[in-house]
Amino acid sequence: MARRLGIGTVLLSLVTLASGCGGLSTEDSQQRCNQLRAAVPSCATDESHDACVSCYEECGDACEPSGACPQTFTCAE
Repeated sequence: MARRLGIGTVLLSLVTLASGCGGLSTEDSQQRCNQLRAAVPSCATDESHDACVSCYEECGDACEPSGACPQTFTCAE
């Protein structure tokens, strides 16, 4: 019984860890992208903003702006 409980706890911990890694929520991603848009408004388009949000949702803090104009974003690994 104790062994099953231990295995269950380990599995639950792994699932929690895996789901907690990676991207940001849509709201957090939009906030970051709005800050980037405000910092360089001449290079921000609707398409680059959408790409920014998608990148942060997928990659979280590993999302990096390219510095190009209009802005593009990639996941750094």
